[in-house]
Amino acid sequence: MTNLEMKKEVIRIARKADQMELCRHKSGNFSMIDRKQNLVYITPSGISRDDLTPEKIVVVDLEGNVVDGDLHPSIETFMHITAYKVRPEAGGVAHTHSRYSTIFACMGKEIPPVSAEAVLYGGKPVKVAEFAPPGSRELAQTIVEPMKESDVCLLKYHGIIAAGEDLEKALIKLIYVEEVAFLYYHMLALGQKEFMPLNLFDAMLNG
Repeated sequence: MTNLEMKKEVIRIARKADQMELCRHKSGNFSMIDRKQNLVYITPSGISRDDLTPEKIVVVDLEGNVVDGDLHPSIETFMHITAYKVRPEAGGVAHTHSRYSTIFACMGKEIPPVSAEAVLYGGKPVKVAEFAPPGSRELAQTIVEPMKESDVCLLKYHGIIAAGEDLEKALIKLIYVEEVAFLYYHMLALGQKEFMPLNLFDAMLNG
């Protein structure tokens, strides 16, 4: 992709997430990485998705230094950069405050894979990174261990982050985590105590 195409793709996915109500107004952030140049294209801080233009997408290096753009990059830039370092195959990272996923994040409770749809993000429980203030380098470090095991993790009292081969695939993982979180929430409300065995995912993933 060209520089312009990457900026447009970040905007497209950011707006798609907003339209699907995975995040609202100025919350959440989205990025893509150019692995050849080691540059990250990321949404700016404090700008509504409706107001995004290619000129407003910020480009940073892997130290977080702005190399293109007049706006401040997302306050979660270091979290995105850390995700790219932990998941070297990733081409895109998405962070949202999806409602049901965030319920479990606020409870500090992982989301087990209670339906076959969880195979689309690895068929593993979605673990919870410990709390650190949003936008801090400490927060970026909390995702390291959970994301060594999975492309997705919850951020305690905060939301969820996902890495994908590209940004759209990162978003798709968030969509399916949210769907599984929705199912799990209601299964708990109905008193369900037994859930889909993890060994079934092994068969689906290796079949």
